[in-house]
Amino acid sequence: MYGITKIDTCEDIALVSFKKVPLSLQVLADIFRQFADAGIIIDMISQTAPTSRHISISFTCRDGDMVKVLEISKALNEKYPEMKPMVSSGNCKIQLFGEKMPEEAGVFAKVLECLSATAVELHQVTTSEVDISLLVGSAHLEEASSALRKTFDLSSGT
Repeated sequence: MYGITKIDTCEDIALVSFKKVPLSLQVLADIFRQFADAGIIIDMISQTAPTSRHISISFTCRDGDMVKVLEISKALNEKYPEMKPMVSSGNCKIQLFGEKMPEEAGVFAKVLECLSATAVELHQVTTSEVDISLLVGSAHLEEASSALRKTFDLSSGT
């Protein structure tokens, strides 16, 4: 249904966001290089459209990297004082996958309709042609994944 054939979940995910990031590829490269040099694997990267020569960026990483994330965030805030870091841990990622998704209109609309009937709040969303990744608080993982499995007619073992 709607091209989704598989749902996976991943727990213990942190959301890292920076507001008022200078609109510069050099600055972005510096930010991501510092995380890479610390051995932090990043996922679910998103960027807002530029406003007043600034952007906001968000990405996820493992909760186990929080000490390093906080150290890097502090150093980046000292280097770029207008940039405002925000970090939250205890999140979960839900991935919806389907090779036929590019052939179906309204897949994400159906995901939102499904979740709007629950108490779930989305903290982050990223997509590709065959994947929708949703970041939710850990307290809502079971509710969200159960609702999505039911909506897309997938058994809990899928």
